[in-house]
Amino acid sequence: MTRTTDTQHLSVLENYWNGRADREAGREGVDPRKRVHTDLLWREIWRCVGGRERLTILDAGGGTGRFSIGLAEAGHHVVHLDISGKMLTEARRRSRHVQTMRFVQGSITSLGVFEDNAFDLVLCLDAPLSFCHDRYEQALGELVRVCRSTLVLNVFSRLAIVPLGVPFDVKHYRRLNTVHQVFDTGTLEVTEELRRLQPSIMPSWHAFMPDELAAMLEDEGCRPVRASAPGALACLVEPETLREILDEPDLYEEYLEFEERYDASPFVRGIACPGGSGLLVTAQKANGTR
Repeated sequence: MTRTTDTQHLSVLENYWNGRADREAGREGVDPRKRVHTDLLWREIWRCVGGRERLTILDAGGGTGRFSIGLAEAGHHVVHLDISGKMLTEARRRSRHVQTMRFVQGSITSLGVFEDNAFDLVLCLDAPLSFCHDRYEQALGELVRVCRSTLVLNVFSRLAIVPLGVPFDVKHYRRLNTVHQVFDTGTLEVTEELRRLQPSIMPSWHAFMPDELAAMLEDEGCRPVRASAPGALACLVEPETLREILDEPDLYEEYLEFEERYDASPFVRGIACPGGSGLLVTAQKANGTR
């Protein structure tokens, strides 16, 4: 098995996300579960903002501006960082009316362009940390370093993503293969063989257990304050029912409040929802301001 270098992995990531920039912004309109997931992340973001004005915010892996644009529209100073040039181009296009955004192309494994404690709030949502593959500890250290106060992470959940590998293994190997690797280590090393078997496969990644991520944060001097599996309940509800709920604002607000309660259960956090970005953790940096 040939392992990729850091430079090769970053190149693969950039190309992968460049190829998805055109459709990234519209996912919530296609899949009601993604809409719920995004709105749950927004609820946590606003909880962290807490009514404060003119925060300095880093959206690390901001994509096409799903969160950064709304925060800038609310008057906060936002740095939108992404590895994909095409994602940044789309985010710039969508935010032409906003004056308080700065765009930076780069990887969260190396945030040397930013000073220590540069941001009141650091967001790393929709799994950029997982896509750092075997450099995720380095990336987390960088995210904590540039954070002054609050850090919100959204990553792949290990036990949620393992079942997605079972059909792949059965189809291509007629035995369980990749799922053992992911279950034991959390990491999937995407080799040339895997790319040949499934050309659309995601780049190499790491999926976390809840206690694993909490321990890593504590080692970096952060105190986890909330954890959940955003969208876990929505993944168990029929999409047509979700669409009915989405059509009624009051019902939808009640649903989101209940989903937050459900998703925060430690039993649910362990399994999370199938697919990506199934684990959400908010942490407070030691001696950070709130």
